[in-house]
Amino acid sequence: MRWIFRLLGLVVVLVVVAIGTLFLIPTDRIGAIVSDQFERATGRTLAISGDIRPSIYPTLGVRADGIEVGNPAWVEDGPMLRADRLNIGVDLWALLSGNIRVQRFEVVRPDIILVSRADGAVSWDFSDGEGVSEPADDSAEGGSGLGAFSLDLAEITAGSLMFRDEAAGTDVQASDLSLTLRLPSADGVARLEGSGAMNGATVSVEAVIDGIGPLLEGALRPVTLALTWAGGEAGFDGRVGLSPLGVEGAVALDATDLGPLMALAGQAPPELPRGLGRDRLAVEGAFTLASEGTAHLRDARFSFDGNVLAGSVDVIPGDDRPMIRAVLTGGALDLSGLTEGEGGGEATASAERGWSRDPIDVSGLHAADAEAALVLAGLDLGIMQLGAVDLRATLTAGRLVFDLREVAAYGGGITGQYVINGRGGLSMGGSLQIADVRLNPLLTDFANWDRLEGTGNADLTFLMVGNDLHALVNSLEGSGSIAFGEGAILGLDIGGMIRNFDTSYRGEGQRTVYESITASFTMDGGVVTNDDLLMTAPFGELTGAGTVSLGEQVLDYTVVPRVFYGEGSDGGVRVPLRISGYWADPNFSLDLEALARQELEEEIDALEERATEAAADALGIEVEEGQSVEEAAQDALEDRLRDEAARQLERLFGGN
Repeated sequence: MRWIFRLLGLVVVLVVVAIGTLFLIPTDRIGAIVSDQFERATGRTLAISGDIRPSIYPTLGVRADGIEVGNPAWVEDGPMLRADRLNIGVDLWALLSGNIRVQRFEVVRPDIILVSRADGAVSWDFSDGEGVSEPADDSAEGGSGLGAFSLDLAEITAGSLMFRDEAAGTDVQASDLSLTLRLPSADGVARLEGSGAMNGATVSVEAVIDGIGPLLEGALRPVTLALTWAGGEAGFDGRVGLSPLGVEGAVALDATDLGPLMALAGQAPPELPRGLGRDRLAVEGAFTLASEGTAHLRDARFSFDGNVLAGSVDVIPGDDRPMIRAVLTGGALDLSGLTEGEGGGEATASAERGWSRDPIDVSGLHAADAEAALVLAGLDLGIMQLGAVDLRATLTAGRLVFDLREVAAYGGGITGQYVINGRGGLSMGGSLQIADVRLNPLLTDFANWDRLEGTGNADLTFLMVGNDLHALVNSLEGSGSIAFGEGAILGLDIGGMIRNFDTSYRGEGQRTVYESITASFTMDGGVVTNDDLLMTAPFGELTGAGTVSLGEQVLDYTVVPRVFYGEGSDGGVRVPLRISGYWADPNFSLDLEALARQELEEEIDALEERATEAAADALGIEVEEGQSVEEAAQDALEDRLRDEAARQLERLFGGN
């Protein structure tokens, strides 16, 4: 900004030179003289292709048509300024008294091109011919360079602007620019008003700087700024310093459309989901930009549609990436928009569609490091309903770790750690503990399955690697266990199915009541394997073993119910029930061959038992439990031989 005013002062001096030569040199030579003086002072070319019309009274000034100011040689986009007309008017009497009072500075239909090079050079710096910045002389003698300078009106009409930041890789394009600047004195209040079209949307700006001279000399000065557009408004009210750079004050943003504001930064507007600012985004707080380059937002309030968060955010520059630290609290947040269009289990349970092979972009994990704490009264994720949430998140060089300190869910709680690692590809893993959750609402929300009632606990340790969902699921490995308390399986009467040998049997109530369910499992290559499922129930018990292929979305699992004949009975019938096929539409079938084999084995056992009793009666021996007839006969024979040997010895020794 300092160089803008120095350039403005230089132009005024050139006007005086041009007017002074008015009576000595023809007007067609004035343009050449002005251009030469301008290039000597700035290292830039100044071309005047049209007429030059000087005036003396009542305003000392000049009108020049066809103005072009060059950019440094390294800018390939064109001249810095090209305008149809330039009008400058200076107060003659003020000039004669040693003051510079610009009554009018007008640029008509300018095309402005500004470029910031990756190494920090800027095209609008006139300190030397290459536009490379040099330290400004801020000594008491040099001051701001404004001196007794004032500006009644500076005006730009029907202009356009292109600003390219090569370091950030951004371009800002503006058209229909209209700006007015008033500066009564160097130490007075400068007022800037203007408007322009950003990506087709009109943005208006109003700025007030109290003491632009002291500001340029390095002092903190009051500044207010207001941006308005059809979809929102943003503002700042505080103090700003330029050397060193510092900002402190209140900031506010309230927008239903971020497009024009993002265009000012050379960015495309983000596609935000409902609940995270799709319909309205508002931010307010106390902002500080320190001289070290750190940024701080205190007493902040963030509104995302109907969701509200409060807290503080700090941004600290780093060698490789910035560090963001945040502490946020909120009430019950509705983030169901994150999963809109997903039908719970239906979204991933289609065997025909399978898991998505679209690459998952995790490059954003490398944009910054972060440490965040989030405490909420509740959280609606659409597919899951959570209560109080207390979590910590740490992002370091592309590795994001969520520590779930407390997550209230479905009458119970979830704790553990979840990791998303974007270093050298994508991997996910973690260890989760689920305690005393109500199964029916949990499975209904998460998997669209409402046939299990009761409460349950679970432990899960897992790891998966891949750059798309298909690869992640098929690489899943880990282990876990479940333990469910009393409950019921709805729509399935296992006891009735076994007693009636009919998989379509439903029975009264259409439910299977159980007392407990326990199981452990391992995961390898996306396949879950279990061999110790045990369910105890009033009808008997049920064991199970088999596999669930998450990658192929198929089941191959066999449960073996044992139905008691009556209360207190040790016996019962066991019929394997096989569950197979795609999990979206599984097949249930009874293994009748196994049932027949079981009944035949029981009949054989009964025949063997009767044969054993008959043989024992015939031999006059007693068969103890667990003994065969042969073993009982051998024991009886040995007993008889001992008894006979004892009698013979007694006879031999005369009873002694």
